[in-house]
Amino acid sequence: MHTLRYKKSAENWREALPIGNGFTGVMVYGSNKKERLCFNDGTLWSGYPKNYNTADSLENLNKVRQLIFEGRNSEADTLCEKKLKGFYSETFLPLGDIILNLKGTDKNIIARSLDLSTGVHCVKSGDCESEIFSSYPDKVTVYRIKSDRHFSVKIKAKSKLHHCVSASADSFTLYGNAPDYAAPNYLRTELFPIKYNEKKGMAFCLCAQIYTDGVSESRKSSVKITDATELTMYFKTETGFNGFDKMPCTDTTAVIKKCKSHLDSVEKNYTVLKKRHMADFSRLYNQQSISFHQDTDMPTDELLKAIRKGSDEKALCELLYNYGKYMIISGSRNGGQALNLQGIWNHAVRPPWSSNYTVNINTQMNYWGASRAGLSECIEPLIQMVYEALGNGKKTAEINYGCHGFACNHNVDLWRKTPPVQGDANYMLAPLCGVWLANEIYAHYKNGFLHTYADKIREIVTEAARFANEYLVLYNGQYVVCPSASPENVFLNNGKRCKLDYASAFDMGLVKQSFKNALEFSENTLLKTEIYEKYPKLYPFKSSANGICEWHKEYDTPEKGHRHFSPLYAFYPADTIGYYSDSEKTEWIRQLFHYRTNNSKQYIGWSAAWAVCLAARLREGETARKIIRSMLSHSVFKNLFCVHPPFYFQIDGNLGFVAGINEMLLTEEHGTVELLPALPHNFAVSGAVRDMVVNGVKISFVWEKGTVVSVYADKPVKISAKHISGNAVTEDTVEIVPSLSE
Repeated sequence: MHTLRYKKSAENWREALPIGNGFTGVMVYGSNKKERLCFNDGTLWSGYPKNYNTADSLENLNKVRQLIFEGRNSEADTLCEKKLKGFYSETFLPLGDIILNLKGTDKNIIARSLDLSTGVHCVKSGDCESEIFSSYPDKVTVYRIKSDRHFSVKIKAKSKLHHCVSASADSFTLYGNAPDYAAPNYLRTELFPIKYNEKKGMAFCLCAQIYTDGVSESRKSSVKITDATELTMYFKTETGFNGFDKMPCTDTTAVIKKCKSHLDSVEKNYTVLKKRHMADFSRLYNQQSISFHQDTDMPTDELLKAIRKGSDEKALCELLYNYGKYMIISGSRNGGQALNLQGIWNHAVRPPWSSNYTVNINTQMNYWGASRAGLSECIEPLIQMVYEALGNGKKTAEINYGCHGFACNHNVDLWRKTPPVQGDANYMLAPLCGVWLANEIYAHYKNGFLHTYADKIREIVTEAARFANEYLVLYNGQYVVCPSASPENVFLNNGKRCKLDYASAFDMGLVKQSFKNALEFSENTLLKTEIYEKYPKLYPFKSSANGICEWHKEYDTPEKGHRHFSPLYAFYPADTIGYYSDSEKTEWIRQLFHYRTNNSKQYIGWSAAWAVCLAARLREGETARKIIRSMLSHSVFKNLFCVHPPFYFQIDGNLGFVAGINEMLLTEEHGTVELLPALPHNFAVSGAVRDMVVNGVKISFVWEKGTVVSVYADKPVKISAKHISGNAVTEDTVEIVPSLSE
């Protein structure tokens, strides 16, 4: 299952299909009558570098702590929201749209498809065919349409930002400037949410070169082509971004010159560029694969509809898994920006949550499945983003919290913002998000193929652990995080809804994983000595009536089915609580997991993806299947983008799904790999995995009737005997060992 198929063109942005090269993203509506191409550039954001660190935070930090220790949590929330706050992040912006109005083409038969294995989008209508791809090797997007009959086309460009358009017979340019500020979409009362008054917003442009066998002429800001049978257009985007810590270029002339210079240097041979693009894209895509042996040519929207009516979900699961891999390759390449809330595709000037890097779960989830799916090469933008944020984060750690090391709160943007935003304390104050980012990157490093970045990753891991070490407070003989939230959740204390406590399971899990990583990887001997001294005194995980205790003690919670599974962080995605090695705590995890999922009435893509990951690590295949079916029934659009209610696209659901399927098929604990740990019964018939990566080893296996019948590895690996046939075909690199449960 490697192709998305539709019988008609998209009617809106959420039905269009994405292409990208890690720098430029395009949403394609797929029509040979009126084609719309919506362009993004990964560096087109509002604003410029700004400093929101504040000494007020440090002056009031101990006051907030004291209020919490005295049980006056509501007062602590109020003081935190007044004095420990910062300001909102900047916004990822849409660049502009290209509209092609075609006449004379056959519009009666439409077949719209996206080949996930090659990154080529195709539209066929009778004797007319169009293709578009976005090339990483050549950093251009190429559109071509060919027809057996002559056609005409009018080409226009527009943007939702301040812009101009210039055109000639063989080219046109869309250019303008980003706003100095774009307020988050959830600020409903902002009088002037989009501001251009400072004139500091970066310049941007989209340049196109046009090649046709027809007659071409410019008409003001558009191009008209007549009597053509073929049209090829080469697109390049460019912005005035000069680096996260530098003011952007605001001169559109300079940006246009740079963009046109690149276009001029590109070989204008469609076949050559397409071949080079496909070779590059397929190399990454084919480095790993899964198969549930359930292929179908059914159109994707009809397949989705069939699932909702009760059909088997295996084919769509395989397609959605491959779609996630496709998105990672299309949106995250060396030298580009990391995947944000919408990857590299956004059509709104005020998108959901500014389409920023929300690092209290969403950004990390974007990459959970990447290295195991053979896409370590695509993780460089995340490493670079965090490495750049580390510099700003050191200032935030010192100024806001009086600590060494690297602090980062829950919203990061192109300018590597690390202080808090404004708003509720249970998401606004999250200085350990840098620790989570460091933990995530180190997990990928351990999984293999990132040794080139070892020095950067070591520094990230060390500086995150330094902050965690110094941010801890000794209270009643134990080291705790205070103030401490469980992201976006609240509890009741003295009849009031409260947000901040101390020693939440989430924060203590972050610290414990960070300390574990630093002991393995850091070269800072003083830090490691302090960690050895503090680790035994860290506040322990505890149980409550509903499972693992979310805060330092048991409180009543108004929302039983809260969308965040943050208290379970130490179990997944971290590994400080092992399924076999910490069986008692695993049961606490299981209990709270079921408490949340049984009481949830929300259909949120990323939350469902996290739940699949957790169910799989809990070895609950049927629970994973139930969540998957609910997700497919309620949490994806027709183009398979994942949904955040009411109708927002968030890419983390798509990419978290990749991680969930990975975990269903393969997991690892203390160096022993377990195959098929959570395979639902309907998946058990047969299937295959090729070159799934764990700890630098590529593992391939085949199963029949729920039992692995052959397994291969490119390096020595220990594999649990659980789910392995007694006469399974193996090779010398595979050592079958007793199950950890035995």
